[in-house]
Amino acid sequence: MKKGIFILAIALLAGEAYAQKSDLTSAILSYRKQDITAARTYIDQADVKLKDGGTLKAKDYSKFLYHKGLVYYSLYETSKETALLDAATSTYLEDTKDESSAYYKKSKTELLRCVYSYGNAAYDKYDAKEFNEALVLFEKIVTVNASNAIAKIDTSNIFNASLMAIQAKDSEKSIELLLRLLELDPSNGEYHMSLVKEYGKIEDAEAQFIALKNGRELAPENTGLIFEEVNYYLAQNDNDALLKSLDVAINAAPDNKILQFAKGMALGNLKKYEEAKLAYQAAIAIDADYFDAYNNLAGLFLDQTVSLIEKMNSLGLSEADQKKYASIKKKRNNLYASAKPYLEEAVRINDTAVEVLSALKEVCYQSDDIDCWKRTNARIKELQK
Repeated sequence: MKKGIFILAIALLAGEAYAQKSDLTSAILSYRKQDITAARTYIDQADVKLKDGGTLKAKDYSKFLYHKGLVYYSLYETSKETALLDAATSTYLEDTKDESSAYYKKSKTELLRCVYSYGNAAYDKYDAKEFNEALVLFEKIVTVNASNAIAKIDTSNIFNASLMAIQAKDSEKSIELLLRLLELDPSNGEYHMSLVKEYGKIEDAEAQFIALKNGRELAPENTGLIFEEVNYYLAQNDNDALLKSLDVAINAAPDNKILQFAKGMALGNLKKYEEAKLAYQAAIAIDADYFDAYNNLAGLFLDQTVSLIEKMNSLGLSEADQKKYASIKKKRNNLYASAKPYLEEAVRINDTAVEVLSALKEVCYQSDDIDCWKRTNARIKELQK
């Protein structure tokens, strides 16, 4: 009796295996006839039986996985539903886990085709400005490329994913991806620069500074990072650190007028007037019509008159005080005289800047240049009509 039961069990198992193999054969035949609907029905039936405990020989199981991938990829090509591409990809990944698999080479070839399709789909989503969807697809490419069959560290698509995260305004995700990229390529200045900007977006000043410092150390020649450092110190109003950074930046880009202008501003803020003057003049040497440089140059001299005017106003009417007054006034007027040509150049470039015209008018008045005063005053009135 027991022997009969044992034989019956073997017969049942053999029958189940035959049924699964029969479904697989029918799926393959339907696929070859391009009856994809029927092929899906048969391959899904075989899949259900396998999940319910059925078995296939290793060679047949590999054949099942390969053909299931073919069927689902064909369905994807018709519908462009990503879930179908995911299903095809997962079966090829399963079949290529072991190089001894009967259909290993064929599944690997199809896996590469899936990667190509993910790429096309990702770029389509990007073109449609569906950045979150594109991000997911680029990450799938990275995952598939990292599989045993392909074994590729795909930095280009990790970077693409980071760009999609940036476009989607998902700074947390973009930072995660950029940090991953920097583990793979620590000297890539573009990765460092993007990371600095992302920390800036979430207003994490400490992390931004660390990222900037690391970037400057690991990618010292990257011009973009140099400018990011300049912008950082400008935002922090750290003039001493800014000047050090500017010297590096100017050495890298000596014909950049903005860097020279920024250096002039930093030196001016530190009351280093002569050095600031040289920096602004260097900016003008690069661009003879640089309005802001002329205006700030004049401002250097006008800034120095403030303390002198305060001293003049504090003096009394005694003979000694009047002598001091005359001496200080002379110094003030010399500063006005130094500022005047730069104000005139600024007006030459832009004669609608009322604040600059007003400063020039005052300088003309204080230096007894009546013709200049009349001309400037008339222009101000004309603008105020």
